This record gives sequence, C-alpha cells and structure tokens, in this order.
Amino acid sequence: MVVFSAAGQVNLLRYNDNFDYLKKDSVSKKGTEKLKFMKLAGSSVISIGGELREQLQYYRNINFGDVPASFRRSTTWQLWQRVMVHANMEINKSTRLFAQLGSTHRFINPNPLTPEIDQNDLGLQQAFIEYKHKNNWLLRAGRQELSYGSHRLITFREGPNTRLAFDGVILKYNTGKIKIDLLAISPVISKKGLFDDQAFKDRLAGIYLSEAMIPTWLHLDYYFISFHSKRRQYQFTGGNENREVTGLRLFSERSILNYELEATYQFGKFNKLHISAYGISFDVNYKFMLPENVLIGLACNYVTGDRNNSDKQLNTYNLLFAKPQYGLAAPIGATNIVTVNPYLKFNPARKINVYAGVNFMWRQSNQDGIYSPGAIEMHPATGEVVGSAKKQIGTLWVMESNYLLTKYVSFSIDASYLAAGSYIRQTGKGKDIMYVSFKAGYRF
Repeated sequence: MVVFSAAGQVNLLRYNDNFDYLKKDSVSKKGTEKLKFMKLAGSSVISIGGELREQLQYYRNINFGDVPASFRRSTTWQLWQRVMVHANMEINKSTRLFAQLGSTHRFINPNPLTPEIDQNDLGLQQAFIEYKHKNNWLLRAGRQELSYGSHRLITFREGPNTRLAFDGVILKYNTGKIKIDLLAISPVISKKGLFDDQAFKDRLAGIYLSEAMIPTWLHLDYYFISFHSKRRQYQFTGGNENREVTGLRLFSERSILNYELEATYQFGKFNKLHISAYGISFDVNYKFMLPENVLIGLACNYVTGDRNNSDKQLNTYNLLFAKPQYGLAAPIGATNIVTVNPYLKFNPARKINVYAGVNFMWRQSNQDGIYSPGAIEMHPATGEVVGSAKKQIGTLWVMESNYLLTKYVSFSIDASYLAAGSYIRQTGKGKDIMYVSFKAGYRF
C-alpha cells in the first residue's frame, strides 16, 4: 500500500488532502492542479480530485483449494479496476461539503463475484457535511471513510477493490495533545448495481481517545465501542450479537526504535451465550539510519477463539471492521489466531519501498475454526472433519514493493506464498496458496 506523506498532498483518506499551497495567487497551477481551489460565489471554493487503479492478480488454490460448488476454478487470474472522483467544497472557514463517487469492476475471473469487495458498478462512496467550531471542535455527519489506530478496529479497507465507508455522525475534539472522537455509525454494505448500497444492518457507537503522554516516547489510545448485529456467524451459527469492545494502545513515534502494544477485551451476548474474548498485538522495530533506511521488526498477535462449544460462553473474537491483516492472499482474519511475524523494510532507491516478512500462524483454540477478514468461517471446509486437534494454520511468506514515479503515480508488485499447515490439511484439501499482484495507480 502506498501512503503519501504530507509533502505529497494526496492522502488515502481523500478528505484529508493537503493542497493549501495552491491557495496562493502567486502559484502557477499546472495540469490537474487547475482543479484545486476554484472560486465560487463569495469566499467559497471547490476542489476536484480522483483516482484510477488497475490491479492484475493471480491466485493459485483460492482458500487452500476449498472453494464453493458455484466456483468454476480455484486457480485464476483476475483484473480489478477502481475509479473514484470527489469534490470538496469549502463554503466558509467553518463549513464544508465533501462528496465522492466510486466505481469498481472485476474482469477475467469466471467465479461468482463478492460484491462487497469485488464490484460496485456505481455508488455514493462518501457524502458528508462538516462544521468546525473554534478550531477544537468538529462535527461531521453523513457517509464517510474512517480509520483508527493501526487499522485493527475500524478502517476504510484500502486493499480490496471496493473500499469500506460508514453512515453516521462523528463529533471530534482536538487540542493537539488530546483527541477525542464520539461516533455513532453503520457500515455501508456495497452492492453490485447502481446506487443500491445498504446501511444500518450493523450499528456501532462509542468513543476513541488519543493522548500524547510523553512526546515521541509514549502515545496512548483507548476506546470503548458498542457493536450490534444480526449478520455474523460463529461456528456456522447465526444470531443476535450485542458486543462491547474496550481497548488500549500504547505506541511511540521515534526516528529509530519504536514499539506498539494493543490489548482489546470484548464482552456481551450472542444469542444466549455470554461473550468473553480478547486480543493482544505487539510490534517492535529498529531502523538503521543508512541511505537505504533498513528497518527490522517483530510483530506478534494472540487472538482468542471459542474454548468450548458446549459451554455457555462465546470466546471467538470479533475483528469488527479491521483491514485484511495478512494481505489479499490469505483468506484469514485476526480471529482465533496466534502469529509471529519477523519482517524487514528498506528503500533500495529514494522512490522505492520494499517489505519482506514471514508469518508463522496457528489457531489459538482447537475448538474453533478460522475466519475470513469478513468474519466468515472458512475452515473446517463443508463436510470435513470438525473436531481436529491440530493448530498449525501455515506459514505465510510476503514480499511487497512500491515505486512512486511522481507524487500522483505509483506502481506496486506483491507476491505471497502460504504453505498450508497440519490443521488446514486435515480439515480440507490443504493446498498451498500462491498470490501475485501487479498494480498501477494514479491519484490527483
């Protein structure tokens, strides 16, 4: 994933773009810069922006070879296309309107579409009104993309073809040292057709606080979220879920040595079961101050699954609306999982970023299966052994590279290989997964 810095002006959350330098009359605008800060009536201005992304992918043995009967192939090529355009209207210093349209398509692959990630012919991606009061308060209402922490809780889901947005209201308070978000939102369910997306099937409400305790050394996030849904299943059983999520994240923002520790506890009820689940994530990394900026790190996850499917508790962790933590190759979300992930990042040239890492993966509980990033149980496969005592999911090798040709144009090559472990082989076809991606993007 290419993330543009403040100097690049373009942000992954497009409503945070920074083109302020173009407000100066002395600046000569070129190309698409002419679409920024066009004057309207009075002091109002409007900016236009957009994105085109083409991504060619190769999958060998989708979901370890265990695909539904409706699939024609478990090994296939596919082409993702994403087109987005937005308008940002600053009515005055306090009020703005933001709207974004999105269109995504999938080609080549003969298997059935998954509309929530593959294809949305045309939809309203974002549309909100925002009001600022005395620089500290901000109220935003409408459809909007969101991101909190390290994308483990709520995020816009950049990897899949169709990004995730939310309908709702956010109230923000920011003093620079302390940031507080009060939120009441519902995820948008992307559909295939024209303007047919749905919302208000799941509901989230809560608070997210961030505080700089010791500059660069100790930053603190803590949050409480109430989640309500009837759409999710655990152990292939659906029901009414009322889940409370509370968490704490400690991290640093230093130039050389950094750490991050996040712990989350979940409680509530799913049907008649009492929920008690938790997740712990840890990451420490060290940067060698060389021209190549070599960074070496170690990340670990410990996330619970159900301990006993015959008791009155549900211990399966709900990853809410997190990013696909193990990339697009692995059909695995951060639920009922233990991982150890040594990794390396470096810059062989000024405009090239490379990531290389390996994930060693196990089930946390042998009484529960493994779930997709969309919280759908993927293993055991239909008709296969349910009561396996094996825990090894597999070993995932990952290489990602990004080349930033200009501040607007980027190219990426990703490759992954997931060697199936003993649990996968015992509860399905157990084939190894291979994934390769070639991506080109243009944002303005």
